[in-house]
Amino acid sequence: MSKDNAGKYTGQSTGKDSSGKGASNKHFYPIYGIILLIIAFITYIILQDPEEPIGMIRRFAGTFGYLTIFLAIVTSEYMAKMKKISGLPFMKAHHNLARIGILLILIHPLTFVLQGRGVQIFSPISPTNVFIGLAGRPALYLFLLAAGVALYRKKYKNWREVHYLNYLAFLLVSIHALMLGDDFRLSIMRIFALAMAVTVIAIFIHKRSASGQKRR
Repeated sequence: MSKDNAGKYTGQSTGKDSSGKGASNKHFYPIYGIILLIIAFITYIILQDPEEPIGMIRRFAGTFGYLTIFLAIVTSEYMAKMKKISGLPFMKAHHNLARIGILLILIHPLTFVLQGRGVQIFSPISPTNVFIGLAGRPALYLFLLAAGVALYRKKYKNWREVHYLNYLAFLLVSIHALMLGDDFRLSIMRIFALAMAVTVIAIFIHKRSASGQKRR
């Protein structure tokens, strides 16, 4: 084969690969669109019941932190498949979603401190309230523990086992949202929260079963 022919062959091959990659990326456009629609819908719901600025920040941080953590869990299940199809760095996206989610759920209780509730809002257990209704408190520390272990995963052989605490924490946040969330009094938001909780449970079961098969 001559150099000219080789160059033509290489150029044709590169063109096909790049066009194929672009076509595969298009498969994710509907997913991005759905996520944007969900964000717009949640924003609309929150804005229907306006309150003082700190209260609005608390609601936005809590609800979108909840959603962002959910997206981080979902990407942890499918990032290998999505990266293979699209070539996009979904591992980085997963970590960024987790960071944003944890930051938002930290802002959520901080707004209570700004309103004069005191730092006791960060206590994992409240003696004056039902634990199940304040499940968001222990969930915060479970998220921080799981994230910290994942950050230093090279030092911990069984870091994945601790990382599974994210699933328990998410279910606790779901309970917290359903029982105390201002914006989860609406039926559609309650259905949305339940759907996310069921999805997270299904992902956890799938991951555990897959890891069990690998050990065999």
